[in-house]
Amino acid sequence: MLPYAALFDTVPKITIQKTMNSNIMKQILLGVLVLFSTLVSASQVENLAKEQLQERVHVINTLQNAILMKDSKVADVDALFANFTDDFEYVHEVYGGTYSRQHLYDNYVKFLHAGNYKRTTPRYKIMTMLAGHNAVAVERQQMLDGKLESHLSVFEFKGRKISKIIEYWQ
Repeated sequence: MLPYAALFDTVPKITIQKTMNSNIMKQILLGVLVLFSTLVSASQVENLAKEQLQERVHVINTLQNAILMKDSKVADVDALFANFTDDFEYVHEVYGGTYSRQHLYDNYVKFLHAGNYKRTTPRYKIMTMLAGHNAVAVERQQMLDGKLESHLSVFEFKGRKISKIIEYWQ
């Protein structure tokens, strides 16, 4: 086995023609570094602080409640979905499993046009939140048939947008 330093001696050495101007090489190198740093920063997603995550959940909860009101419009659905990533998923194992962003959007619009949203008071009230890294566990309550129910949901984030909502209630 070769010693570690000997490994570098076995690599062919690349030589640059002496006629090439070193300033041109510096400009090329600088251009490559700028391009690389732009690509790296574009692929990074902003991580929100705990307070920012919780504020985003309040916004989403308000938008979800607005859709369920009797005078809601497709614009209310659009406002909610503007806060979801393109690859957003809604997961509720008890009520059918995993829904794509488009499937969930289509269902909201279908039920809206069918007149199924008739609430006069908001459905959900946030009771508690526990924020972690890019996620918030949320206990929300609703009044259903005169009975108070608690629902557990987890909101996952990519930057400022929701990438997944997982429901853990029946």
